[in-house]
Amino acid sequence: MSLLTRIRSARLLAAACALGVTLAGSGCGAFETPKARPCAWLDNSSDDAQETGQQTVVLVDRSASAQPDRTVRPGTAVPDWTATLLAARELAPSAWEGGTLSAAGFDGTRSGISWDVDRTFVAPVRGVTKKKEDRRGGRRDCLEQRLRKVTAEPPSTGRTDVLGALAAAGEQLGSQSGRREIVVATDGLQNTGCADLRDAGFDGSAEIKATVERCRKAGELPSLRGTAVRLVGIGRAAQGRAPSSPQTAWLIRYWTSLCAATGASPCEVTATARVHRAERTTRAGTQEPHVTFPVVAERRAGRNTMITLPGSVLFATDHAELSPSARSALDDVAGRISDLDPISVVVSGHTDSRGSEEHGRQLSLARAQTVQAALAKRGIKVASARGYSDDRPSCTPEYRDGVPDYAAMACNRRVEIAVTVRG
Repeated sequence: MSLLTRIRSARLLAAACALGVTLAGSGCGAFETPKARPCAWLDNSSDDAQETGQQTVVLVDRSASAQPDRTVRPGTAVPDWTATLLAARELAPSAWEGGTLSAAGFDGTRSGISWDVDRTFVAPVRGVTKKKEDRRGGRRDCLEQRLRKVTAEPPSTGRTDVLGALAAAGEQLGSQSGRREIVVATDGLQNTGCADLRDAGFDGSAEIKATVERCRKAGELPSLRGTAVRLVGIGRAAQGRAPSSPQTAWLIRYWTSLCAATGASPCEVTATARVHRAERTTRAGTQEPHVTFPVVAERRAGRNTMITLPGSVLFATDHAELSPSARSALDDVAGRISDLDPISVVVSGHTDSRGSEEHGRQLSLARAQTVQAALAKRGIKVASARGYSDDRPSCTPEYRDGVPDYAAMACNRRVEIAVTVRG
């Protein structure tokens, strides 16, 4: 080959490489071997990361509670964290363009997160509509492959630290201004640090406020001002007993409050998660400390103790007859009331706002009377049973911009037992 031919070949290669970066944001290495390494662009951190006005950080929970192990029966519906993340609007293929993308798995090691995608610059896609769709689809496929690989990796420790993961994400974003987004797929069951949920009662706002203040004093709240944060899949563990709807609603308020305390805005926290069927696995059974969800929530104030049971534990939808799951729950409640040695017990029923006010009042009263009768059979004398319909909601609002919040509605469908003891 002549010198002139070699020079021309080199120029053509340089031009092709430049074009590949412009069209796909994948780097020269990926352009040279598109069939062999179509996703190489994910491994190319770019100097352009310092010039972009947008950064997106993606985190997926790979701790023991979030992943099925060999104790989970094959075919069981478990969270599909990758599909859940890809369904987020922040990860629509066009949303990454012109900015940087980072992705990692996390467990309970705050400082040990290894970034599988490390500030990769994603150039805007050019060309006609069909080609743009194809290239964006290819990018989405690449990210899906990488996230599934990250999710499948075993945890490095037997803990879960969601707050620590948010701190690591904040460090990854740095101090650069511009649009900053963090998307986290997690069951939210933290079992270490200031936000440890192992002893949580999963009821009321006082416990949430105390946790936020404890984390503030411990210095474990990262500074995320100017950052939008979304947590998806809260309460959707891959194993163990699932939280009730009121407990899930409480968890959402818990993480929303902690997120807001970091200065992030907006903070969006949901229980939404895509699911798939668990496959047979050799992954060892979990050694992680369990976060357990009490069937009965209890809140004490002076001489008064309020015991709350989710409506879903006691009754089928729109019915006042006790369900099969109610027996053990009421056995526990009766035992607890006896231990308190009460001088007064009052039962009240509550419903959500759907249906007429009259129907809600009749249903809530019928449910309270059913529980009254069940407690009487267990030796507990109830002074009165009352039905409040939706007059005293525990979770508000039930509608956001006209869209029903089903978690809030489920939280409001409940039976409360007020126990007064001697002073």
